[in-house]
Amino acid sequence: MKIGEMKNLKDKLTIVIPIKIDHEDRLRNVNISVGYIRHYFNCDIIICEQDNESKLIDFCKKHNCKHLFIETDEFFNKLKLVNRAVKEVTTPAFALYDADTLLRPEQLEGAANAIVDGRAQMVYPYDGKFYDVPEKFFDVINDTKDLTKINLNECILFNPHSVGGCVVFSVDQYWKCGGSNENFKSVGYDDPEIYSRFKKLGTKIMRTEAPLWHLTHWRGETSFNHNPHIEHNKNCCLAIDAMSKEELREHISKWEWLK
Repeated sequence: MKIGEMKNLKDKLTIVIPIKIDHEDRLRNVNISVGYIRHYFNCDIIICEQDNESKLIDFCKKHNCKHLFIETDEFFNKLKLVNRAVKEVTTPAFALYDADTLLRPEQLEGAANAIVDGRAQMVYPYDGKFYDVPEKFFDVINDTKDLTKINLNECILFNPHSVGGCVVFSVDQYWKCGGSNENFKSVGYDDPEIYSRFKKLGTKIMRTEAPLWHLTHWRGETSFNHNPHIEHNKNCCLAIDAMSKEELREHISKWEWLK
């Protein structure tokens, strides 16, 4: 796709971004990522925000995003936010999209088409390589909207086999497999859990080419390595992973958010 060329995915894909503005870096990054998405795509974007007071009302108006807000002081309940947002989705596919994530436009478009065409029910729109991009490249991204301008040799490869950052789902399959697991607290181990669960339940999963670019940011309790609930999340993930397909279906049938 050429720089500046906009694609209409209005009938195919909705972008869902769960977020808590816990630092100015998060606000800066969501400005970059949503501005980038809007540059390339005509599609619905749902911002589901959690905080004791909203910091994104004007932002969502500016970028024509649907804004859902959950007022609470509790831990960042990311997966509850995701399920709340997906209930508003009217397209056949949606992307669970971290606020700090960037992808080349053909990656997202290819994932959406794979879902709509029935070739997949869950798509990781990158090859597994998850690069952390330093701030020195942020102006280049904003000015050019061209990720090929970023020298990956100057980025940190966080994970060569990542299942986080962004995943595109068939909405129907998402709910059939239980949606997002609200037993998790904040972030950490939720990405491998959803991969394991959906794979075990027979979901058609695929990847696209090219890496994922992650905008670096300050890290607090909404990040994996500072989440005080990380052991709880690890145990939730291990419990799901140990279940048979039949045990998993029985377990999911009891989840309150599906009722």
